[in-house]
Amino acid sequence: MILFELKKQREAALVKADAILKAVEEQKRALTPAETEQLNAATAEATSLTSQIQAVESVNTIRAQFPTGRVIMDAGRKAELPASLIRKTFSKEYFHAVAAFLRSRGKEAHAALSEGFDSEGGYKFPVIQGAMYEGLTTAGGFAVPSFVEPQIVPLAPPEFGVQSIATVIPTVADLKFPRQTAFGTAAAKAESGASNIAFAGTDTAIDQFTLTANMVGHLANASWELLQDVAVFQSFMTQDILLSIAILKEGYFVSGTGTGQPQGLLGNVGTGVTGEAADASGNLLSVAATFDVMGTLKAYYYNPNTRWLMARATGIELRKAQAQSNLFTPVFTSEGGKDYLHGFEVVYSSSMPAIAAGATPVLFGDFKSAYIIGLRGGEGVNVKILDQPLASVGLLQILGYQRVDGRVRRSEAVQGITLHT
Repeated sequence: MILFELKKQREAALVKADAILKAVEEQKRALTPAETEQLNAATAEATSLTSQIQAVESVNTIRAQFPTGRVIMDAGRKAELPASLIRKTFSKEYFHAVAAFLRSRGKEAHAALSEGFDSEGGYKFPVIQGAMYEGLTTAGGFAVPSFVEPQIVPLAPPEFGVQSIATVIPTVADLKFPRQTAFGTAAAKAESGASNIAFAGTDTAIDQFTLTANMVGHLANASWELLQDVAVFQSFMTQDILLSIAILKEGYFVSGTGTGQPQGLLGNVGTGVTGEAADASGNLLSVAATFDVMGTLKAYYYNPNTRWLMARATGIELRKAQAQSNLFTPVFTSEGGKDYLHGFEVVYSSSMPAIAAGATPVLFGDFKSAYIIGLRGGEGVNVKILDQPLASVGLLQILGYQRVDGRVRRSEAVQGITLHT
């Protein structure tokens, strides 16, 4: 619940900042001092909450929240309360009939008892719907009925961006890709006369990289009792496994080491611009920096696949910087539910670094040319139900796994913005 509340608070802070910026953008005016103060407070709160969320998520797993095992989802099946748990309203006559039945030790049975017949030779006992001072156990609190909602409230998933803008291919074996690393060079040649003068120049340089398959997966346990008693647990558990694998992959695609895991974009694409200083309003990431990085991307990579990649909070900060600079023509716009910066679509990934000194919070370029993802056997995640390994202790295991790799194949196709330390 702590994580859920933190994410709600961060979302509220981002929504507040977004509302202030939308008002300014629609009215095409500068921020007022009061709006600037509110905007700075909202973005600072969102940044602080992001750090807290990351700290909690590093130790907060579904396994920790459910000590008896993990939850599995039963996709498509609507869970229903057992009939025994559905609250039923009985008539006044039934209450009197039950009381008479109990006083007589089962000898006096009135027709009104048929309302609560349970098909097993007994009768439903009227449930206490309330009690005076329900919060006090000594005054009725223990007698207040309690029910569990059959739907598990999920956490909001993070945003995944890299796989949607990169080149993704299915693989059946390791693939080797040759790539050019340097142009061949030509040279002038003098006319041959008294001696033979050869053509000069240097050969092109080529290397290769290998797109392999690294295993990623998630093994979750659930007790037999839990799976039998809670119908939605199996489907919830499966969904959690799929989500955890997607979160892991996104993190690798952004900052993976490339050894035993996919190679990440950060540190392996073009440096773009570095040492970008804060603007006059104190924003570490300035609008000017976005202009600067565009000048480092070669014209060849300006095409329909050109995108910006950043965290959503970074987009809010850029809009704030834009509003504070009072640009005559806004460079950060929204249209049809999508955000655009300098006319190029902005894609959000929760795995991208937050704005901080020395960080690289923004990448820009043609990601399809720059990054390739290989999914061994296709996009699907394999799910296996293991009912034998822990059967002696009454546990069912569900294993989700996928073999995946990602490699930067053309580093110059994407350039980054690195902030001043």
